[in-house]
Amino acid sequence: MANYIISLAHFCELHGPSTIICTQVTDPKYQQQHFVPSTSKLQTCASCKLMLPNDEVNIVTNDDSNVYISTNYPSLQKRYLSLTKLVMKSLSVETTSDITKPMFSGDIMNGYCISIIFKVKDINARGSERKYSLLVVSDSESELLENWDIISMYFHEVILLIQLQVSVSSEGSPKKEHGTYAMLDNERFLRRSMIKPKSLVDLTNDINIFVKFHLWGIELLKDILR
Repeated sequence: MANYIISLAHFCELHGPSTIICTQVTDPKYQQQHFVPSTSKLQTCASCKLMLPNDEVNIVTNDDSNVYISTNYPSLQKRYLSLTKLVMKSLSVETTSDITKPMFSGDIMNGYCISIIFKVKDINARGSERKYSLLVVSDSESELLENWDIISMYFHEVILLIQLQVSVSSEGSPKKEHGTYAMLDNERFLRRSMIKPKSLVDLTNDINIFVKFHLWGIELLKDILR
């Protein structure tokens, strides 16, 4: 069976391309090696941090003979290094003329990846928007490509969910007078000192947004592994 990682990454304005959450499936006897320790210091700002209810650092779901685990990053060094390189390519190297369509990249050393870029509005970010990437990574090129249509469908579903929640949340924010808004927006765009790291939890006003991603990742893994 091919190994898969489902990931959400972000182009952090302070730390560059960063993984926020990744979901993996494993056998119950190997689940401990996939956990990220509660003392992890890698989470550096709100934009990069996996923010879970009750300050948890791992999400675990048992289903039949498998265990699904979501963490901020892969705990296994080889998977961590491979995902880091693929996230970098997705968010700052690989390009496509139409960002609404998935991209394929990868190699035999780092694995293969189908990814898609999407953006959400945030007046506190550079250019008033934040850039994210969804990735499905596998060590099997053929199996990954065979599931292109399924992965694309899931990508568009979760992007729609996130963008809709961000839109609804921003519409509920207090309105500023046009002149003040324009001045502040200009400052946020031009002055890096005014950039404020912000989690999707805040942007969507949904404390469970990453729990939802975990459940979405489980369904995707079940579909591509069946």
